[in-house]
Amino acid sequence: AVAVIVWAAAYFPRNAEIEKTVRAEYAASLAQLDQQVESLEGQEGRDEQREQLEQQQQELQDLISNRVSAVQLEQSFLGRAGKLIEPLVKPLGWDWRIGCAVVASFPAREVVIGVMGVIYDLGEGQNEESANLRDKLRKVHWPDSDRKVFTIPVALSIMVFFALCAQCGATLVVIRQETNSWRWPIFTFAYMTSLAYVGALLTYQIGSRLM
Repeated sequence: AVAVIVWAAAYFPRNAEIEKTVRAEYAASLAQLDQQVESLEGQEGRDEQREQLEQQQQELQDLISNRVSAVQLEQSFLGRAGKLIEPLVKPLGWDWRIGCAVVASFPAREVVIGVMGVIYDLGEGQNEESANLRDKLRKVHWPDSDRKVFTIPVALSIMVFFALCAQCGATLVVIRQETNSWRWPIFTFAYMTSLAYVGALLTYQIGSRLM
């Protein structure tokens, strides 16, 4: 149930104009590739070149699709929640995108990686082994700044937070069943999240000053 709620928060509301706007940005590039592919129709000895162009077409279509997903997520309820809590998580070195991923990870903490993949235009299916995601995170900067978002103190801050927090809806439900009370799961979530926040805050602030 928690996973469904988080999915709905990340999916709604949908804005049909977003896909039109994004596709319009890449319309010229798509049209140019289409013309190049059509110009090679029926020409002998140009199969390899045509395959390369068709691969570029597919890569551009994937880029557009991933970009649409990222913009839709940004304006979704989940994206708005990430922006709402940004002032709260900024002392940890996080931007709204990390905050958004942390909110989405409530059902299970490993979800944070997949959500980051969507946020950073890489689409779904990203995991800790994804080289594309690693490269993308190394290049992310704060808006209107050349300062990188993901630094060693930020990475340590995120790890400390997830080591201490109670980001697992199933665990909280089990606590509720075992104690026959909502008091203990609420207490567990509140104190472990607070502890995680303080730990992440100290890690980032001290780490930043040492580096």
